[in-house]
Amino acid sequence: MTKEAALYNFWSMFGLPAYEENAVPSGEDGAKFPYITYQVVTDSFGNNVSLTGSVWYRSTSWKEANAKAQEIANLVGHGYTILCDGGSITMSMGHPAIQSLSDPDDATIKRRYLNITAIYNTLT
Repeated sequence: MTKEAALYNFWSMFGLPAYEENAVPSGEDGAKFPYITYQVVTDSFGNNVSLTGSVWYRSTSWKEANAKAQEIANLVGHGYTILCDGGSITMSMGHPAIQSLSDPDDATIKRRYLNITAIYNTLT
């Protein structure tokens, strides 16, 4: 499995649709709340890379967005490894771990932004 596919599978395991941040559907077939967006950044053996993911909800409350972000943070914690072609990717929570972001045009959009540090244990 490619690094990109491994990252997609990781973000998809939380019960919400997951989209690479540059490929979120729009228009009639656009993404429906709630969903996850994530960044694809890859590297090779032993290098630390910063990755981000966002949990998006439409609600008057932060409760669901907070719970989903915490679920992800609890799993990643201080080390969660996923397999990929040529090795693995080990992730841990970065700093700050989780941030709240709002949408200036829609107060019901709740976004929790997660910082993750990934170490690529791959040859290429």
